[in-house]
Amino acid sequence: MSRFLSVVATAAVLGLAAPPVHAQVPTFDAEYDPYSQAWNGMASFVGLAEGMGFTVDVRDSLEWDTLEAKDILFVVFPLHRVDPSKLAAYVQAGGNVVIADDFGDGKEAMQAMGLLRIEVEQARSSRFYEGRMYAPIANARGDHPLAREVGDVVTNHPAVMTRVEGASTIVGLDDGAIVVAGERGFGKYVAVSDPSIFINRMMQFPGNVQLTGNIFNWLDRGNRRARNIVLLRGKREMFGHPPPFIDDAKADELGRSISAFNDWLYKAREWLLTPAAMKTLAALLAASLFLLALLALPVRRGPNVDGAWLRFNRPARRDEPHALVNNADTGSSSNLVLACILRDHVQRLLAELTHKSEPLYTVPESQLVAELSKAKGTTAAVALTRVYKRLRALPSRGQAAAPWSAGHLARREFDTLYRDVVELCRTLGSDIPDLQDVHETSKR
Repeated sequence: MSRFLSVVATAAVLGLAAPPVHAQVPTFDAEYDPYSQAWNGMASFVGLAEGMGFTVDVRDSLEWDTLEAKDILFVVFPLHRVDPSKLAAYVQAGGNVVIADDFGDGKEAMQAMGLLRIEVEQARSSRFYEGRMYAPIANARGDHPLAREVGDVVTNHPAVMTRVEGASTIVGLDDGAIVVAGERGFGKYVAVSDPSIFINRMMQFPGNVQLTGNIFNWLDRGNRRARNIVLLRGKREMFGHPPPFIDDAKADELGRSISAFNDWLYKAREWLLTPAAMKTLAALLAASLFLLALLALPVRRGPNVDGAWLRFNRPARRDEPHALVNNADTGSSSNLVLACILRDHVQRLLAELTHKSEPLYTVPESQLVAELSKAKGTTAAVALTRVYKRLRALPSRGQAAAPWSAGHLARREFDTLYRDVVELCRTLGSDIPDLQDVHETSKR
């Protein structure tokens, strides 16, 4: 039967007035047009999908690897061969697909899914719409989610699927299935042997509308994951290969996150950085490193660097008075060290008066006494005579403080020496705070 006669007959079957001979009849390419409001367009199908919250993406061609977990592939009456292996691989990887074809080039693809489609001249049924033999009424079967509340489905020149393997028959006639659904691998598929179910005129039947809505919901997996319908119709080329993995319907949130990351990695292999993109990426990396460096630096400032550690400080003499006092042991040896300190104090006072270095050892006693008597009086000279020999007999500070030193000075002798030195210093007019400290230390 020619396409023109088929259109006229279909119009009669559905109760429409047959177009006059001179009227423009919808051409073959205009059938299943998603933008057409004509009886054989699919505007009602698109309106139903969008009303349910889906988006409809009408494509002139398809690259298999652009399909994602959010997509439902809807192939209607293909006029280019649908590669069976690619369709099967797409479903196996987790894709969602509807293939609706009666007399097009989707037969091999259906066969790859375990379905044998037969193009019959007249489908057998116990009921026909208004008695029209070209409009057999199919009925829903079983308790599959696609068959819920469907009831009767009106068809138009259907083919039938006489063999169904690995799938469930959803809607059928007496001599075969019209709609089947199944799962393979991670994906789901629906096969329809009469794409006319989805045209505007046929979408006026409640059962057809309910079936279409059930298909959307079932392929969406009930959790709003697949909400984009990729619609292909007629002469549409299909290129490339499906991704190795698309989606796992039973995965949890963690599994979905991992799958999304794997999908991103799979697609990232196709990225080619342009010079501008490389410069932008380099700038972002440099900014990131700068921020990390700022975060790594301490917030508070450290001590001021004044270079003091570079200065050379002469170490203190081992025989300094305070060092000798602090390091002296208790006992007679410590008294000897303290006596040496007293001797050195007197030595310094006499050197200031006589203007001679170490007068206790370089100036004879008689001469030193005479000079002191002349400068400070007889009392000072007598006081010096009293301590002169005892002070000269003392060893050096270092010898007195040495651990191997055997010298010692009794406490009584030290106290006598201390009183005599204090009297001498008083006659010389000198303060003696250091001598008092030394004396207090010797009493501890």
